[in-house]
Amino acid sequence: MATDPEGKLRAGAECLVDIHRLENGGKGVGSLPATTTGQHNSVFVPRSAPGDLLRVRVTRVRRQYLEAEPLEILAAGPDRIDPVCPHWHEGCGGCSWQHLRYSAQLSAKAAEVKHNLAEVGGFQNLAIDPIVAADEPWFYRNKMEFTFNAHHGLGLHVAGDWRRVVPVTDCRLESTLSMQILSVVRQFVDEHQLSSWDPATSRGLLHELVIRHARGSGETMVGLVTSPDPFPEVQSLASVIARIDNSIVSVVHGARSRHDRASPMTSIRVLDGRDVIIEQIGTLSFHIGLETFFQTNTTQAERMLRMAETAVKAKGQNETVPNFILDVFCGVGFFTLGLARHARTVVGIELLESSINTARKNAELNQIDNALFYSGDARRTIPYILEQHGTPDIIVLDPPRSGAGGKVIRRIARAEPSRIVYVSCNPQTLASDLKELKPFGYEINRVQPIDLFPHTYHVETIVTLDRSSGNPASSR
Repeated sequence: MATDPEGKLRAGAECLVDIHRLENGGKGVGSLPATTTGQHNSVFVPRSAPGDLLRVRVTRVRRQYLEAEPLEILAAGPDRIDPVCPHWHEGCGGCSWQHLRYSAQLSAKAAEVKHNLAEVGGFQNLAIDPIVAADEPWFYRNKMEFTFNAHHGLGLHVAGDWRRVVPVTDCRLESTLSMQILSVVRQFVDEHQLSSWDPATSRGLLHELVIRHARGSGETMVGLVTSPDPFPEVQSLASVIARIDNSIVSVVHGARSRHDRASPMTSIRVLDGRDVIIEQIGTLSFHIGLETFFQTNTTQAERMLRMAETAVKAKGQNETVPNFILDVFCGVGFFTLGLARHARTVVGIELLESSINTARKNAELNQIDNALFYSGDARRTIPYILEQHGTPDIIVLDPPRSGAGGKVIRRIARAEPSRIVYVSCNPQTLASDLKELKPFGYEINRVQPIDLFPHTYHVETIVTLDRSSGNPASSR
């Protein structure tokens, strides 16, 4: 066993680890046997399960914990199962929890929400509703981005390594049509000897293949994302793709400004069909373009919208319909338009002007005339909206994984809505943001986790808060 002069484990050392629980990043958290030399409290091991006894190799040494890779399962935990995907053992990063029973996944996600609310937010002994499971935990994704790689072909990134790609042929999260599209595109790329992105040189024509399905309407979009290099074969490839299936109503080409895969797309051109597909959520329709952010699990997204509707409805027979609902981080208007029938006016805020333009088109598409949309940073735009529309009865927010942040949360609290509905995709930032609302007199009355991403560690949570009487937010 490799140790330093003080007897502590070093990178490369092999040891035994008992796994106790799962953490928000998807890794198992374990401990070293009592006989092992060293002062580290925890060991983080990917692709492990509670109850596992593993032989591992230490990959990184931190002050308080170790990171390790599994080498051998000496004893399997009670919830470990054999993954159904043939690529799981290759390290594919598309999903991380296929080795866990679905019931165990749900329990781990609910526990993570409860843990963060208690440890990060300080909300002890908080009642949490049972997590809402997905009826269909397989083939649920309506969008997937596949990566071209000069050395590994077309597929999904290896977990934790953007340089390597697993050339998937049988993804269990996406549709079978996606696998047909990948096969056709691979064949075309090989026959025409097209260059793919090389992370070693930062060169290559082909970057990503984006496939989007509108589950409600059955429409499919295929997007080819490339460097700014000439691509004379693109129209021929688009024609081949369009013939794969009648559901493919949109083939588009997005070109980046530079060879750098992190650079933004500067142009999107329609090669075949339309520039958008139409998704349907309940009675609503939404335009979905190549870069549109939209909930990835259509069925669970519809449930989430119904939950938000329940949260904003009048709580008693004597209460009137809300006059004004404000939706912060509104994107293309998913919650704004879904809640429009429950208020006299709904207003959405989003930083990206392109999303706001789409949200306005979606309002027209659904003939909703009481929805207004503003583009701008939430912290600066909220005061302007309050000047124009007065105090909102209810504020809904669905921020990115990084959370809303203290400044935006305090703006929301000082607006003094009687109710706040917080939709979160990250339990840690959720807890941190909710903690900011405590001094303003807001109390949590419902926490509802929902599983939008089976076989991954991600979990959505809808939290409803009400402002208690005698706590004027404006004075704090």
